[in-house]
Amino acid sequence: MSDAKQTIDDYTGRVVRRLPASERDRAKAELDAHLSDAAEAGELAEALTRLGPPEEAAASFAGSGAAPPSPVNRRFAAVAVDNLPLAGVTIALLAQGIARVTQEGVGFALAFPPFVSVKIGDACVSIAPVQCASNAYADAGALYSVGVPLALAWSILALGLLEAWTGTTPGKRLMRLRVVTETGLRVHPVTAIVRRLSLLLGPFAWVDWAPVAWGDRRRLLDRLTETKVVSATAPATRRE
Repeated sequence: MSDAKQTIDDYTGRVVRRLPASERDRAKAELDAHLSDAAEAGELAEALTRLGPPEEAAASFAGSGAAPPSPVNRRFAAVAVDNLPLAGVTIALLAQGIARVTQEGVGFALAFPPFVSVKIGDACVSIAPVQCASNAYADAGALYSVGVPLALAWSILALGLLEAWTGTTPGKRLMRLRVVTETGLRVHPVTAIVRRLSLLLGPFAWVDWAPVAWGDRRRLLDRLTETKVVSATAPATRRE
């Protein structure tokens, strides 16, 4: 029976690791009970065969797999909360630019998210060539060279890893949302980060939200990464 218990624990562990945090306890309890009963009846191998590989078993327990994407207004509210550091840096750059206009009569460029550029020797790499040519943030100092990278690191890396580990972010938790794969499973860390990379495109990041214009509830990168944002309070229903 000890070998059977080890088999059950190993299999259950591999299944629940693929599920969103909110669904793990239920799945673990059901799997443990089902497989323990099968082991007592001498049918553990048959039960594992019926359940299939851990990926398939996890999908059958993922109640959010059939849940529709959440309303866009709730997603926008979550995005606003999650990206407060990036918004704060942008507002600070705006204030600095206005001060330059007032004091020096020099114009400035600004966008949200801010343009990103990288200097390589005498060359400049940017999604917006005009930003390189005009050196729009030349006098922004640490606010641009340090503040913008830190804010983007929060919005892309930190929030992406939070989504992978917990399925949610501060803004999504507030709006009762979570990120899952199309089959309702936990999002891989690389996937969670990739679905946020549009922020590196400066204002062109809003193209990622273009599907909203024709009523779609998923961004372009949601579809590319096969993920969706669903209600965290959606009823969990196991697919048989």
